[in-house]
Amino acid sequence: MLFYLSLNVIVSACTVLTVLFLWDQFSGPMPRRLLPEALRSIAAAPTPTKAPATPDASAPQPTPTDEFVIYQVASGDTFESLAAKYNISVEELIAVNGFARSQPLGEGEVLRIPLRASASVVIDSVIGAGDLDTERVLLKQRGEGELSLVGWRLEDGQGNIFVFPQFPQLILYKGGAVNVYTKAGNNSVVDLYWGLELPVWASGKTVTLRDPQGNERANYQIP
Repeated sequence: MLFYLSLNVIVSACTVLTVLFLWDQFSGPMPRRLLPEALRSIAAAPTPTKAPATPDASAPQPTPTDEFVIYQVASGDTFESLAAKYNISVEELIAVNGFARSQPLGEGEVLRIPLRASASVVIDSVIGAGDLDTERVLLKQRGEGELSLVGWRLEDGQGNIFVFPQFPQLILYKGGAVNVYTKAGNNSVVDLYWGLELPVWASGKTVTLRDPQGNERANYQIP
């Protein structure tokens, strides 16, 4: 397109100059300064320029590269123990490595484990499952820094949801822990109470912890 536009300008200039030259030869002298003015007009004509390229929205865009640590499975390792050790969820660890939830780990297998530098909370255990008086979920902070759990929630996958309250504002520091009891009681910074009249947890159930945006941050299958 740029070539054809440039060619069009050149042809137009030649045509004007030819007409003026013939007029001068066959029709007498041209009016004063007519030829110089014509030449200046042609010279001042805008030269076609190539339009700036626009980014192709359909082209793949660069994405951040995840950081991983390579780990060789040792005797006794499980997805749960490795997830707790490296501050990630069991589901993420399984998905990253292409395993199935029911697939056991074999000694000597090599795993990719995503690194987590920020604060991270894990579901350490469920204590007293099935007994309302003692039933509770134990959460621990395994990452660096501090983490507010206001607006986070525990789910059992069957419609039972506990939302962490705004008051008292629960902030977990490195190495900190909190118990979430199923029964009723008075909340403190280390013990929270769901206020239910029946137990929620049982062997085989999965406890899921989600942040205020609904992202799964940890899970735990009750033995």
